[in-house]
Amino acid sequence: MKFLKLFSPLKVGNMVLSNRIVMPAVHLNMADKGFVTDQLNEFYAERARGGVGLIVVGGCYVSPYAVGITSMIGMDHDKFLPKLKEFTGTVHAARPDVKIGAQLYHSGRYSPPQLLGEAPISASAVYSIFSRATPREMTLEDIKREINAFGDAAARAEKAGFDCVEISGSAGYLINQFLSPLTNKRKDQYGGDLENRLRFPLEVIKSVKSNVSTDFTVGMRVAGDDFMGEESSSYKDHAVYVKHFESAGIDFLSVTGGWHETKIPQLTMDVPEGAYTYLAENVKRNVSIPVFSANRINNPTLAEQILMAEKSDAVCIGRGLIADPYLPKKAKNGELHDIMHCVACNQGCFDEIFSMKPVKCLRNARAGREASTKLNPVSQKKKVMVVGSGPGGLEVARVASMRGHDVLLFEKEDKIGGLLNLIHIPPGRSEFKRIIDDYSYWFTKYGVSVHYKKEVNLDVVKEVNPDAVVIATGTTPIKVPIPGINNEHVYWANDALNGDVPIGNNNVVIGGGATGIELAIYLAKYGRMNLDAFDFLTRYKALELEDAFKMIQKGTKKVTVLEKLPRCGANLGKTTKWVLMDKCTMLGVKIETSVNVVEIKNNQVIYADSTEAQHVIDNVDAIYYATGVKSNDSLFEEIKTSCPDMNVEKVGDARKVATVLEAVEMGYEIGNNL
Repeated sequence: MKFLKLFSPLKVGNMVLSNRIVMPAVHLNMADKGFVTDQLNEFYAERARGGVGLIVVGGCYVSPYAVGITSMIGMDHDKFLPKLKEFTGTVHAARPDVKIGAQLYHSGRYSPPQLLGEAPISASAVYSIFSRATPREMTLEDIKREINAFGDAAARAEKAGFDCVEISGSAGYLINQFLSPLTNKRKDQYGGDLENRLRFPLEVIKSVKSNVSTDFTVGMRVAGDDFMGEESSSYKDHAVYVKHFESAGIDFLSVTGGWHETKIPQLTMDVPEGAYTYLAENVKRNVSIPVFSANRINNPTLAEQILMAEKSDAVCIGRGLIADPYLPKKAKNGELHDIMHCVACNQGCFDEIFSMKPVKCLRNARAGREASTKLNPVSQKKKVMVVGSGPGGLEVARVASMRGHDVLLFEKEDKIGGLLNLIHIPPGRSEFKRIIDDYSYWFTKYGVSVHYKKEVNLDVVKEVNPDAVVIATGTTPIKVPIPGINNEHVYWANDALNGDVPIGNNNVVIGGGATGIELAIYLAKYGRMNLDAFDFLTRYKALELEDAFKMIQKGTKKVTVLEKLPRCGANLGKTTKWVLMDKCTMLGVKIETSVNVVEIKNNQVIYADSTEAQHVIDNVDAIYYATGVKSNDSLFEEIKTSCPDMNVEKVGDARKVATVLEAVEMGYEIGNNL
């Protein structure tokens, strides 16, 4: 594919970007009490080396009241300048033509009181479900102080060697809190009509512009739509706001989606790629300055299409560059298949951030550990045998073969991937299949010898006679001892996802963990109308739109989930769990928690609630158990017993029941140390 737009230069204010790929500000939790760390330096230096045009760093808090989470970058005091200068010097040295921006950040009512030691501040005292706090309404003195703080922070950014600053005016942060009637209930000159609600952001822009050189580029990150209901600002309102921002001297607008509090998913895997590009397009129609598009743009092909369609002038790729820092360089060199694709799982990035931990990546085990995880040179080439091709086994094979080892991968099925072949099946989870596609390409590139439909036992291991063997044999299901669990209409959940067992009309899922919840969604949508049929039938008016809409939303199956814990989804990530649970509600999935299944009969399931009262579900024709798994490491134990001198290790679920992220981390470590 030819990239006619993506790698063309773009003039933004008085700076020129070498290409149109922007890494937007992503909280990484890598700063130390506001100070930039070596970890941050190396993280961004690696992205610079990978070919990105502009890196926006942040958020960088502009005042003590602005801090949103721990380990953010400080821009509110001169004491941070030496480390900031070191940072910009390091990143510019990594690639001289990369541009670096600092995002000037103020969280307002999103600041946790426990972090500040007092109530957060905002336009008005309106409770936030995000921080679980009611902020203090800012006085005029507060407003003046925080406006000045933005200007002072901008001056520090320029002194530190940043090429531009970006004012954070998105995601429900302080500027949004003044703009939105939902959170701005003031009766003075900063609240009420549009002119008054615009006063705070316009004065922030003025303060920033007056504290930097006249040729210094100043941009703004804006919400394309708050997605907070009719009382807040819609995409139509934001089209008006941005005109005022441009008139105030803003040089570029980076357009993202809604607030952190929105009930409309913004970044999870089930958000279609590029779904929110219409927001940037809406802004671009109303201004003449460069506009960046964001949210769920993780591959260069889509980025090029967005630019060619003139929906924006540049594209923001955040998680895609966490997953593969060299995405831009690979795309420019025509190596699209070599890209380590982000799958929007959020497990290593946003789930870690909201757990107050540094960013990781399910795809890229080196993310956040760039300096300590470089590939080790091979002193002696080895024959490495990998048994099983789940995520851990795949990563061992990839890394070991990249280093120069002779790798033989044995898989009992007719395809690689292990459980990845199942977890991409539920609706909204299809991007997990990209992991399998990526490894298939790398195995060809690095010469991994894959042996399909090969059940490995001790004799096979002895026949291969490897220098090292890695056991990646995954798990076996746990079947809980419930009377009737062995009835013919009771099936393992994974077999349902794999299409190996019937789908009932009235279904019961025993177990409400990740597998149980995703199976419930799969069953509830089973047999629904697909998008192509919907488009065809409604376009030709063969089916009334209202009826077609119902048919595309859900299938006709009944689903009940029975979970023994007080809540379902205990092993789901924070940023994904609420989306999946909302889906269950929308699809009519009935969920019973704090229950124990007492007995399974021919067409009944009997369960007891927390008071030990029994309930009966009648007319049940299919039951699926998702009651956990245990490590399958029997081959490892055989080898250790029979071949004590053989170098043998376990990875992934075979070592311990693990997430995909944990399995990939293990796989990288083992593959890099063989």
